[in-house]
Amino acid sequence: MITPEPVFSTRWRPATLIGMHLAAALLLFSFINDSGHALWRMLDVQVFHWLNGSLFANENWARFWAWMNTRELDAASAVCMLVFLVFPGLGLKRTQLQAGFTGFLLLMILMLPLREVLSDYAEATGLSGPSPSLQLEPVYRFSTELPEIPAKDSASTSFPGDHASVLMVWLGFLLFNARSLGTLAATALALLLMLPRLFGGAHWFTDAAVGGLSLALVTLAWAYASPLPHLINRGLLRLLTPLYRLAGRIPLLGRLAFFNPAG
Repeated sequence: MITPEPVFSTRWRPATLIGMHLAAALLLFSFINDSGHALWRMLDVQVFHWLNGSLFANENWARFWAWMNTRELDAASAVCMLVFLVFPGLGLKRTQLQAGFTGFLLLMILMLPLREVLSDYAEATGLSGPSPSLQLEPVYRFSTELPEIPAKDSASTSFPGDHASVLMVWLGFLLFNARSLGTLAATALALLLMLPRLFGGAHWFTDAAVGGLSLALVTLAWAYASPLPHLINRGLLRLLTPLYRLAGRIPLLGRLAFFNPAG
């Protein structure tokens, strides 16, 4: 039996753990206090007019970003992320694939309660409000200008940015395990996939840069600087290994490296 290389830290790194939590706290504080919030919002408005305003110049450009904001492209984005977790050499070694896939799902589960707490706090304090497409003018609204494309272009509450936080955790997880051409491609892909909601105005820049990043920092802190996710993931992998073996018996599917870590 092949023993997979760990995809999480196997020991405590107190300085890193505290430092990443402190960075997340300072980032949130800069957004919560009045003077910092005003500065962030000024940047938000500039980014919105720069990105969304560019859609007025060219219809093909606008159509591209409209399609990038559809559920179909969201599904395609999820498939692209999955590819990096189930094929070797893109960020994980062959012997890490099953542990890596299970570990990423674990990080999503760990981040969920953090996201709910931050979202509830933001709504209770008024930090999370309507998206820029519902508050600023002029605005290029996909729903008005390109009604034939089912694009998302607004949100009643937009903080924190869910897409951004997931992408940042995914990218951080890959970079923790490898730095290669594959992870360079993942970095470019993550940046590209964060942009559609900003172009369409469904999210403010700070939904990603403050909300998404702070969630990612706390989540990744435990992956980088604590052995707890490693221990939990090891137990989950033991539970899921029979399922992976069963799926590996399916013709063609079983030829994937994911189901054959020994090569």
